[in-house]
Order: sequence, then C-alpha cells, then structure tokens
Amino acid sequence: MVLKRLRAYFFMKNKAISVIIPAYNEEQTIQRNLTKIHNFLKDRFGVFEIIVVNDGSFDGTSKELKKIQENLHLRIIDNKTNQGKGKVVKQGILESSCELVMFLDADLGIPIEELPKFVLEFDNGYDIVIASRFVPGLRIVRPVVWYRRIMEKVFQILRMTIINDWNVRDTQCGFKVFRRKAAMDIFSRVTVERFAFDAEVIFIANKLKYKIRELPISLQNPPESHVRLVRDPINMILDLVKIRVNYWKGKYK
Repeated sequence: MVLKRLRAYFFMKNKAISVIIPAYNEEQTIQRNLTKIHNFLKDRFGVFEIIVVNDGSFDGTSKELKKIQENLHLRIIDNKTNQGKGKVVKQGILESSCELVMFLDADLGIPIEELPKFVLEFDNGYDIVIASRFVPGLRIVRPVVWYRRIMEKVFQILRMTIINDWNVRDTQCGFKVFRRKAAMDIFSRVTVERFAFDAEVIFIANKLKYKIRELPISLQNPPESHVRLVRDPINMILDLVKIRVNYWKGKYK
C-alpha cells in the first residue's frame, strides 16, 4: 500500500490535470469543497487547472465563486441560464488545456481523495477511468435514499437495453478521468445536455474503441439532490432513445 501511494505521488507530480466542476445552486458548500479540491491538487500535481462552470444558479453560487477566486487559482465560466449538466461539462472540458482531464460533482459525493488510484490506471494503458457503484470494492459512507437506489438500477437496465451497451456497469457516477485526446474526441460529439450525457459519453467511447476502466469508490451521497423524481427519469429515457437514433444516423462517426 505504501509503495502504491509513493508510485501515485511521483506519477502525479509529473502530470498536468484539468478538473471541471459543474455547479448548480451550491452556495452552501462551494467554498469548502473548492478549497479542499484546490489544496489536494496543489500538493500532488506539478500543473493543474480548476474550471468551475456555473449552470445558471439562482442562489448565491455566482457571488461565492467570485469571492473564492480572490484566494484560489481557478477559472469560472458563469452561465446566466441553466444549460444542463451535460452541456456545461462539455463546455468546461472543451476549454481545458491539460494532458489529463476530469470532471467531478461539486458536492464531492465521491471524494477528491479517490483520484490517485484513478490516475495510476493511465500507466496501465487505459484511456478513460471512471467511478462505479456496481463493481466489487464499493464503500458506502452515506447511503443513497431507497427510491434513488431503485432509479439507479432501473436506469442501468434501460441503458444497457436501449443503447445495447453492456460492457460498462455504471455510467452515471460524476467522477471520470480522461486522456486529453479521448476527452476532446468524445466530447466534441456529445449531444445530450442533461443527466443522461454520461451514458452517451461511454457509448461514444466504446464505439471509438477507447479503453475504459471502472473503479470502486467511497460513496458519500449528499442528503439533497438536483435530480427531479418524475421529470428527469422521463428525460433520461428519452435521451437514451436519442443516443440510439444518433447512432443509427451516423452522428458519432
């Protein structure tokens, strides 16, 4: 374990990473979580950039970000209207500059401390390393509410069935790391603007033959969620159909 940590430390010191953080109504936690992310990256990476994309928040998120920027080195993309998580993640990634590119949720439902084991996998030839709730080794610090757990399993089955994508168990965790070439190649083709965009990202990655690694994580589900219980599941199913139709039309070539 000690040798693995040392290997990760020296590997990261020689890497540059762009971290994309979509933010929507995160006023209460954004300062604490961005400080944690910034300090973690500063202590471990030779070069890093943090790009926060405000997705039309209507609370004090925008004001908080401007205050944080006075003390931390980060870049803010401040959208005045809500675009959807998929669209703002794409926006941030396409404006990134480092050799490794990742996105993670602003609520840190998956802690930034998980990152070293993800980065090490690029030394093993993978192009994309993603967090997964459905592989052995998952550790649940704070469980998800029961109805969300049902929604997750139902979406997994629908995703695999509708878009015929069976080799990745979990596409929906908001913690994914890419080689730059893969990130640019995939996100330039992404069309889904809301929560099902992760499924499209992995679908495109598989079609383009990128090597994907799923890793278990420590999951501390936040008590609140931006997912709307009726509207968003319906939209996610429609987006899965859209992905399939896009493929039939050759839009991902």
